[in-house]
Amino acid sequence: MARAPKKSSKKPRSTAKPRSNSPTWLPSWLKNWLIKLRVFAIALGAIGLVSTLPQNIVEKLPENAQQAVSITVDIRTLLGDIASDTGGWLGDLLSSRTSSFSEDLVSLIQSLPLDPKRWMPQNDGTIQPDASRLPQVAGSFSSAKKLLYEKVYSDHRETFYCGCRYDDKRQIALGSCGLMGLTSSRAQRVEAEHVFPAAQFGNTRKCWRQPAAFPECVSSSGRTLSGRQCCERTDPVFEAAHNDLFNLYPADGYINGQRSNFNWGMVSGGERFGDCDIRIDASQRRVQPPQNVRGDIARTMFYMRDTYGFRLSRQDEQLYTAWNNSDPPDVWEIEREKRIRRIQEKGNTYISDYKRL
Repeated sequence: MARAPKKSSKKPRSTAKPRSNSPTWLPSWLKNWLIKLRVFAIALGAIGLVSTLPQNIVEKLPENAQQAVSITVDIRTLLGDIASDTGGWLGDLLSSRTSSFSEDLVSLIQSLPLDPKRWMPQNDGTIQPDASRLPQVAGSFSSAKKLLYEKVYSDHRETFYCGCRYDDKRQIALGSCGLMGLTSSRAQRVEAEHVFPAAQFGNTRKCWRQPAAFPECVSSSGRTLSGRQCCERTDPVFEAAHNDLFNLYPADGYINGQRSNFNWGMVSGGERFGDCDIRIDASQRRVQPPQNVRGDIARTMFYMRDTYGFRLSRQDEQLYTAWNNSDPPDVWEIEREKRIRRIQEKGNTYISDYKRL
């Protein structure tokens, strides 16, 4: 008697396609767009996370990593400016009763500059100035500091932010400005502070970001200079801006270090130092200066923008305009401008020909 064939215990393979999480009714172009949008959202989230790293962590990172953090902060600020400007434009557009959407759109397009050079970044994000019109600055940073201390501030030995008195050896009397609580040895010495941070105008230059790409910045042993050192050696515009006396002020060394390369602005909290009214919010990478020097800072920032082609955001320009108007030049700022003009053969007209903006 023939035996019946045994039934296989193996289950037949399923031919069904794996289920997709995305709706099947979406067209392929829309699916691709949503995927790209998700990647973009993740990238924005990463930028937001990195840009809020605490300063004590940032300071421990390599120089390139610190520059990357600084760039994420600039991106976050730029996105905020775009959101603010776009929101204001849309609000004006929607509240308008006399013009249609199409008319406003045409007007907006017509208002854009026709010459791309006027609105597209040139030369690594800056507008290259005419070299013949640059001020006659010192040939090195050490020479610039010597001029600052011995020529400009020879009889006005006070730090910029806090008004601390210091001696001919640049040692600060902390009790003269209510900073007795600062115990760091750096707090007791004067340093030359860049009001427009060198890192901000440096990281737009290739020599700062990629010093290894410049033969002059790589030694025969293979050692590569830092971005700052490379730009000082290879970039005349950076060197001039870096050594420009209009951008250099004597400051308490500790506060200079805490300020780092943060931008200026108004902060709701932040750290305050003794009786000095400067406030530093490391979480937002923003510094709020004392009221009596805000105009000085604004006129310095405008001078650096005009002289070297460095860009300021629209938000910064509005802030510095308000500071310029609320804090006109005092007697010392006017005298300081005269002394520097005699040295560099170029003045700061925002001071010498002061006017409300």
